[in-house]
Amino acid sequence: MEDPPVKNGMIDALPIVLGYLPVGIAFGLLARQAGLTPMEIGLMSLLVYAGASQFIAVEMILKGIQWAPIIITTFLINLRHLLMSSTLSLFFTRHRPWILILLSTQLTDESFAMAMSNPAKIENRPRYLFGLQGTSHLAWITGSVLGAFFGRLIHPQSYGIPFALPALFICLLMLQVHNLLHLSLIGMAGVLSLLFKSFLPGNWYIVLTALITSGLGVMMEKKMGPSREGLKGGIGRD
Repeated sequence: MEDPPVKNGMIDALPIVLGYLPVGIAFGLLARQAGLTPMEIGLMSLLVYAGASQFIAVEMILKGIQWAPIIITTFLINLRHLLMSSTLSLFFTRHRPWILILLSTQLTDESFAMAMSNPAKIENRPRYLFGLQGTSHLAWITGSVLGAFFGRLIHPQSYGIPFALPALFICLLMLQVHNLLHLSLIGMAGVLSLLFKSFLPGNWYIVLTALITSGLGVMMEKKMGPSREGLKGGIGRD
């Protein structure tokens, strides 16, 4: 008998959990330094649930910036979620819009990367995604609250906490490398991001790199067609 999809999603979320807990602790510590209470920190992680936006919002609060610029900045940073949720919607054509809305509100970069590493697991299987995303969200809230209460006992730089999230992204990225085409697109994205970062303000270099690289990837796959088999090169399963 096939394992319950919710349970499978929870198991697959474990790598994300290991990344979210330490980063969440770091966020809770910084938020406390900005003057937020543990309850406010927990509610922020529950309702906003966007790591990069939360860190930036806390930094802006610490500098005494008013609420309107914080909301606008958070909105702009999270625009990438429109692209990710649009992609996921293609795999849930049999389900009602409210299910897609619920899945989209739980979407993060890490859960999206994990889900897309094996699209067959998520296709018309919302319960699997609920397990994956719900477990990840719970880990983020837990880390944030722990950081709010006990973060001052930990010096973040001493435990490599700042590198926890990049390390998690690297691991999730490698799960999606199935052939030489994917590997070449990764290299291309790295070069473009460094190039754009040198002259674009803020985090716009990330958005521009993602749009260009994904567009090139789609065009290259369509152009190669059946010849893609020759690009596998033993890297992994396509």
